[in-house]
Amino acid sequence: MVRHIQLVKICFATVVFGAIVFYTTFWEPYCFFVNPLYSNDISSLATSKIYTYGSSHSSSNSKNLITILISRISSKLIERLELIDLNFADNFSTSLLIMHSNNPYESDLLRLTKRIRRQVLFLNIGIFFNLFPIGFDPCKTKTSYRVRGKWNYLLMIRFWFKILFQLPQLKEYEYIMRLDDDSKLTGKWMNVFDEIRRKNAVYFANNVDIDLEKQLPGTMNLKRVTFDYVKKNDIKPKQIEMLRNAFGNNTVLNYYNNFEVMKMEFFRREEIRHWIESIDSTNGIFYYRWGDAILRYLTLALFAEQHEVLHRLDYNLPYCHKCW
Repeated sequence: MVRHIQLVKICFATVVFGAIVFYTTFWEPYCFFVNPLYSNDISSLATSKIYTYGSSHSSSNSKNLITILISRISSKLIERLELIDLNFADNFSTSLLIMHSNNPYESDLLRLTKRIRRQVLFLNIGIFFNLFPIGFDPCKTKTSYRVRGKWNYLLMIRFWFKILFQLPQLKEYEYIMRLDDDSKLTGKWMNVFDEIRRKNAVYFANNVDIDLEKQLPGTMNLKRVTFDYVKKNDIKPKQIEMLRNAFGNNTVLNYYNNFEVMKMEFFRREEIRHWIESIDSTNGIFYYRWGDAILRYLTLALFAEQHEVLHRLDYNLPYCHKCW
């Protein structure tokens, strides 16, 4: 009888322990492990320096930069990065910046830098994956969109929409190309930096896609927020038809921005910074997963002339996303 009671106690303790592990691992783990940060002063937090590893290639004086945000360095990633060297017609003059939130293994750093012919730079941006808008409580708020942790994907959206343009480490660059770690240049590319500069454009866009209210409840709230902002701030949208067409029947258009080229000065303009800060203050990124893709599309509809936006499809540049 005593042994039976002991077994019951052990089973009960195991169940309780398993429930705690499940809760902290799969449900609301965030504040069990870290303390969230709040600050509007990005420069005071961005203390990490851009660094190279090993016998890096000679430094580049180019004002252009290719950036990729990674979770880890893998063989597949290196193969895709090698395709940039193979297919992008810049004679290896554009540096490649690898932004990471977890410190890579030295063996992976060495393997990558040995195989890439252009200068490879690294920057640790991990602190920004613990930085939230003032007034938002990531501990008590439940997330409706979980990828690689409770808030990681949404913090990634906020990084590309807002924080990228405030990083002091990137002040010297005029144009930045973003590629995701699962992007692939599948054939020969012209030097898009030369083209965007020649056309005096502010953005090189990927193809147009849509976000669906059915899949992401709260997406359509962005329509009211956008038009309220336009009215309140007396904005005269540069592409009024593009703005009107952005919102359909429970859909919002976006630029599929796993590839994009941005003129950094444009996104640092005072009126655009005001728009970005206004959207950020709604916490819609965290409540409804408003993506940087739809927010980028709306930003360009509001503030960029039609001739200032170039499109990859018009140039027939071969590219794929999530293809292996």
